[in-house]
Amino acid sequence: MENQMKSTLSLLVGALLFMGCGGPSPEEAQGSQGAIAIPEQYLSPEDSSAEGGEVNALMACCYFRCSDNLLRGPFPNVVEGNCRNYAKYQCARRGLGFVGASWRDC
Repeated sequence: MENQMKSTLSLLVGALLFMGCGGPSPEEAQGSQGAIAIPEQYLSPEDSSAEGGEVNALMACCYFRCSDNLLRGPFPNVVEGNCRNYAKYQCARRGLGFVGASWRDC
């Protein structure tokens, strides 16, 4: 009888841990798919006129240049209106200055 209670208790504890540690809820998981988090210090208002050129919205990717003048991209997972902020963050991460960012076809 005592053995049976121990196994039942351990089974219940295991089931509780399994259900309680299931990760984020489906609502939270859907909201953050494909978005890249950028620290707030690199966030600034997006100037849409500075990014120039008409690009098909379904095929747009972020491209940017740092002070080493290499064109980096495509970055298809950058959220619309956040290309410049992403570029500033990535250039700073590499220890380079920010030159420019634009949306172009992938």
